[in-house]
Amino acid sequence: MGAKESRIGFLSEEVTDVELKRLKDAFKRTCGLSYYMGQHCFIREVLGDGVPPKVAEVIYCSFGGTSKGLHFNNLIVGLVLLTRGKDEEKAKYIFSLFSSESGNYVIREEMERMLHVVDGKVPDTLRKCFSEGEKVNYEKFRNWLFLNKDAFTFSRWLLSGGVYVTLTDDSDTPTFYQTLAGVTHLEESDIIDLEKRYWLLKAQSRTGRFDLETFGPLVSPPIRPSLSEGLFNAFDENRDNHIDFKEISCGLSACCRGPLAERQKFCFKVFDVDRDGVLSRVELRDMVVALLEVWKDNRTDDIPELHMDLSDIVEGILNAHDTTKMGHLTLEDYQIWSVKNVLANEFLNLLFQVCHIVLGLRPATPEEEGQIIRTLETDQIYTRN
Repeated sequence: MGAKESRIGFLSEEVTDVELKRLKDAFKRTCGLSYYMGQHCFIREVLGDGVPPKVAEVIYCSFGGTSKGLHFNNLIVGLVLLTRGKDEEKAKYIFSLFSSESGNYVIREEMERMLHVVDGKVPDTLRKCFSEGEKVNYEKFRNWLFLNKDAFTFSRWLLSGGVYVTLTDDSDTPTFYQTLAGVTHLEESDIIDLEKRYWLLKAQSRTGRFDLETFGPLVSPPIRPSLSEGLFNAFDENRDNHIDFKEISCGLSACCRGPLAERQKFCFKVFDVDRDGVLSRVELRDMVVALLEVWKDNRTDDIPELHMDLSDIVEGILNAHDTTKMGHLTLEDYQIWSVKNVLANEFLNLLFQVCHIVLGLRPATPEEEGQIIRTLETDQIYTRN
């Protein structure tokens, strides 16, 4: 099963115009402006984790993938084969993987060598395929293959119901957008725009997941490194160490479009490092340090906190707002404190900018758009000076 040009020219099924458009959009989100998809990206985004690694490499090469990548046209043909190909067409495809350059027959020695590479062994049933000689034509190979669909990993995966690749993704349908719009403060158009941005950001990931390693450099700066992990955790609702599209949508909605109490609840999650639902004295101290850094980075106004001892600020917050008298702030305590606190509101403003400029949320009003543009212009002037 070596690298060959794509030989899949025998398919009877085609894709519809709607399916082709979705696939083109998905391809652009994943590969950017390139017309080619790399092998790692193909295995990760198209085939997924359910395909054995050696089989995945074989599929990539057999579809016409090279060191340059896999062209979109070849990808479409290959996907149709995997998802809609008839058993006869799949048998021809498997035959082509083992066949000679002429494509007329399979040589036993070559097939055994390739199976050793992919499976690490040769099935005992293979001797029946070559019972009449050291090479077989397609008809004999096909007859043996259909009687021994589980003979090797590739035939088992392709012919015995192991393919979990789909031609279209339900998450791309309008119903998905409507569902997200129904549980957030976002419009369907916002979600469609966000999806494009999300896939561009995710494509930069070394692991294929929108994890902290990918997220951190995107938001820092302007977010201080000390806050980037907390911000990541605020988005990562299910705590599986990566942000999926639903989480990014819900997080952006809560941070930028919800009522003030909901927006401050999102900020609370940033500072609640151990996720126990309260801000301890240590977490409060770290929060104040971070908020003072944010203020100094973005404002020149003089405020009393800039001249106070850090411990005095923390104790002042607890004395005024710790309703449980247990040395911590609950979410409700934090929300009451943050409503009129300039440090908390400046941090919320910074998150607002990051969510729009970096993460791709579209401004809800012309006024918001003007606010973001003014901030960008101010930052550019500051950078030049």
